[in-house]
Amino acid sequence: MELRDLITLIFRLYGRRARVFLSGFRHRIEFLSLALADLQDVVRKDPEDKARVGGALARVLARIFLIAEHFQYLSQFGGIKGLPLVEALAEKYPKDRCSYCQAFPCDCGEKRQASSTHHPDETQLHWRLREWCGHLEGLYGAKNRERGVDNVLNRLVKEVHEILTLALKARNGTFRESLVRLEAEFAYELADAIAWTIATANVLGVNLETAFIERYKDGCCRCKELQCVCTYFNEDPEQWEG
Repeated sequence: MELRDLITLIFRLYGRRARVFLSGFRHRIEFLSLALADLQDVVRKDPEDKARVGGALARVLARIFLIAEHFQYLSQFGGIKGLPLVEALAEKYPKDRCSYCQAFPCDCGEKRQASSTHHPDETQLHWRLREWCGHLEGLYGAKNRERGVDNVLNRLVKEVHEILTLALKARNGTFRESLVRLEAEFAYELADAIAWTIATANVLGVNLETAFIERYKDGCCRCKELQCVCTYFNEDPEQWEG
């Protein structure tokens, strides 16, 4: 399955339920933040438990997708459209270089130059999640492992904070560009959150694609339907052992 297929899987599986129980865009960001807290907790308690760490990472990724699902709308040309997450990833993380230093692997110092986006490579638009994991490992893996898991987790939290900051700018009127541009900025911020989720999985030695498919391939964990129809909704933290 391509990455876009996994995104569609989550849209189909939990999109309907999210529209009932998550009251707006900001609530979806808070829902993601809860998954991040659970991830940090399980990594702190037992980073070697690949099954639990993988499950927590998969849930973070799914909730990133649910933020994108909030933006779905009916196109003037027909059909449902949403944020172009895969295209944003391909623009920000081209397959032949770092968007900041233009080197492969990345040769950025502590203070990076401004990033640049690139026209997406057609092949990247069809990559599986495991191909994105391999690409970002080759591009940034050595630096991320050197800096450690706490660093990548902190960067992931920072990216989620930037999503919230952008939402607040839009709400208080300080983002003065077009709605099209605002949606593009949200896509880029979510792409960064996906990239740092992948980075965390790579540093911890978790196969994120396998963990994601294992968690969601059989449908809702409660009603077992591929499009959730139950009213079970839980925002309580996970209770990890140890």
